[in-house]
Amino acid sequence: MTRRKQQEPDVFAGAATVHDGLFLLLRRSARESFLPNVWGIPAGQVKQGEDPRAACVRELIEETGLRGRILGQIDDSTFVSERNGIEFKNVQLNYLVQAKECEVKLNQASHSDARWISLDDVDNELLDSFTRRIMILARQYYKDARTYRLTHN
Repeated sequence: MTRRKQQEPDVFAGAATVHDGLFLLLRRSARESFLPNVWGIPAGQVKQGEDPRAACVRELIEETGLRGRILGQIDDSTFVSERNGIEFKNVQLNYLVQAKECEVKLNQASHSDARWISLDDVDNELLDSFTRRIMILARQYYKDARTYRLTHN
């Protein structure tokens, strides 16, 4: 079977979600074809014509039941996935989202577990290198935003 490469990248929006100094991790379901059982952030594909920020908020609600406010874009990441012998180059726009509450209601079709960990726990064993990088950026942005609010109010 010959592998074909896709021309246009798929765009995803990720919600690096924080609440009171905690960072949200979701464990992908064992049924997922891409990265089953891996811990990461809420994320999903941006629909055609959809604003990536709106997609971020939508994915957060769909996957966790949480509502939040986007504080800013913290990163964009690239990764490759494969379906039916076709390689897909993907771009994920990651946004820092301040959750209004912390009670997660998982969408069991896509995720099997959720955990809030301290933003300072960058060496947590649940973090892979992809998610660790996003968490470190979220931590920095979150702390900078809090410092700015405290000194300018």
